[in-house]
Amino acid sequence: MASGPEIALAGSNEDSSFPLTLLWFTPASEGHYARMNLGYKMMVNSIQGGMNEKGLFVDGNALGTQGWESDPGKKMLRGSLLDLLLARCATVEEVKEFFRTYIVPALDRARIPVMDRSGVSMVVEWYAGEVVFLETDLSYQVATNFVGSAYADREKPCWRYKRAIDILEAEENYSLETVRNALEASHQEGENSRTVYSFICDLKKGEIYVYNFYDFSSTVKFKLEEQVKKGSHEHYLGQLFPLRAPEYEKFLEEGPAKMVETGLNQSSQLAMIFFNQLKMEYPKAYGQDITINTLSQVARHLMDSNKPEVAVVFLVGNSNEFPQSARSHLELADAYQVLNQSSKAIDEYEKVLAIDPGHEQARQALEKLKDP
Repeated sequence: MASGPEIALAGSNEDSSFPLTLLWFTPASEGHYARMNLGYKMMVNSIQGGMNEKGLFVDGNALGTQGWESDPGKKMLRGSLLDLLLARCATVEEVKEFFRTYIVPALDRARIPVMDRSGVSMVVEWYAGEVVFLETDLSYQVATNFVGSAYADREKPCWRYKRAIDILEAEENYSLETVRNALEASHQEGENSRTVYSFICDLKKGEIYVYNFYDFSSTVKFKLEEQVKKGSHEHYLGQLFPLRAPEYEKFLEEGPAKMVETGLNQSSQLAMIFFNQLKMEYPKAYGQDITINTLSQVARHLMDSNKPEVAVVFLVGNSNEFPQSARSHLELADAYQVLNQSSKAIDEYEKVLAIDPGHEQARQALEKLKDP
């Protein structure tokens, strides 16, 4: 977040393994400001950041559990936190009042960077048993995934924070290019989490600049005022940026399985809900269907982790999705063998041979099971 006499700019990198990245616009309604959100339309952590018509920017930094405690003197909060902030608040001061009024459990695992059109910024976080509004007298502020209050007079434990600070400290007058450079310097390309999109909000002009998959050479620009006149609408970033680098294509190939595995961190049921969401939305986002690899990859990881009973749940789902695939039944049969469920394995090997009578691996496995 960077400000000057004529500018108020806020930018963010979204680091994730989810492929269904979205940008959407919501017109004003009674008691609610018009706004732009980025993120996902999922069951959890849907809205990741955005800007409203009053020039308020909000975002979120994920954290580990912070020991947050509820305050019985405050009101219950219902709805998506970031969207409610954008819908109801116009300034940093109004955001402070929001947090003084409502119980916000999200502070147990996140901190909230905020900036308004005047150039004032802060980060809302939970520290030492209370809500803290971390402010600065500087013309810039950087927020990454650590509690700033805990490192007030200490070296910051984040290379991304340091890289962004180095760029901002080297500039006297900030510009869109400055913020873009800070985002580029602090993006991630990790195996399990990488920067899937970035955006910059010009809070004085009401403009949004969007970048896809850490490619800062290509941008799509929106003006919020013009977009909300069109009514509620959304864009998948995969459609806004059709030119795909090899790294992006690889991400699209691997992303669905990682998305299902994210759901699996909570339960098999949530993982399958994520898969069904992918099955509906992935063709809209990228013009291609989910492949047999998605659930197969998840199951393979589970088998490698010595969890065959969980792997079978996903392999059954895969065979239901792709009943004419010999591979889907073969993988399920092999898993049943690991679980010593011979009759079920025989049924699946026979399905393989019904589809592909010349499948030698299935034929040999079936012979061993029937005549051990």
